[in-house]
Amino acid sequence: DEEHMKFWMNALEDLVLQQLEREKDLLINAPGERFERVLKRSPKLFQEVPNKYIANYLRMSPETLSRLKKS
Repeated sequence: DEEHMKFWMNALEDLVLQQLEREKDLLINAPGERFERVLKRSPKLFQEVPNKYIANYLRMSPETLSRLKKS
């Protein structure tokens, strides 16, 4: 029915927007800029996900992420 269609269209739209943000994150060359973008968009992520996974997502070493978090 129409309600289910709206639900799935909204879910699909959210997934596409998340993918676009991820692609933007990967196109930024400077590690500090990638860090700032993700921090601004998802600050809670840094409290819930281990640094090694965030660093991997941001294409940087855990040590670089640690330095950026301290500065």
